[in-house]
Amino acid sequence: MQKTEYRFGELPTCGKLVRAFRNLCLFPAWFTPVKRWRAMFHRWRGVKMGSNVEIGYMVLLDNRRPELITIGRDAYICAQSIILTHDLSKKNTSGIEMVGPVVVGEGAFIGMNSTILPGVKIGAYSIVAAGSVVNADVEPYSTVGGVPAKKIG
Repeated sequence: MQKTEYRFGELPTCGKLVRAFRNLCLFPAWFTPVKRWRAMFHRWRGVKMGSNVEIGYMVLLDNRRPELITIGRDAYICAQSIILTHDLSKKNTSGIEMVGPVVVGEGAFIGMNSTILPGVKIGAYSIVAAGSVVNADVEPYSTVGGVPAKKIG
């Protein structure tokens, strides 16, 4: 997938009411004890999801641009994982914001405390080991792990 660089503030942002609604949905999405409800709250925030997606506690699906996240059916995202669609690390030095969609394929498994960076595609039925940082696409039916994530199986 492709990341695109923009001057900070160049991209249109959602209105204040939409932003407030997304933030209000974030807390129940983190703490609700019913898995289906956590997915429902993330859908309300703008994340595109297939059926039977399971999302663990305290999963952060990008708060700035959640509409750029697509999660395939039967995918599982474990607790405390982070999926980002934007990167503001160059904002202070060069005024650049990097933005890229993230796709989690059908049946993929993302282990606890993993981070998926902008512009990454996680292939169908692939596994991301716990604690990994994924900065490149993951092939379908493969296993990756580490910082940065590399193919391990």
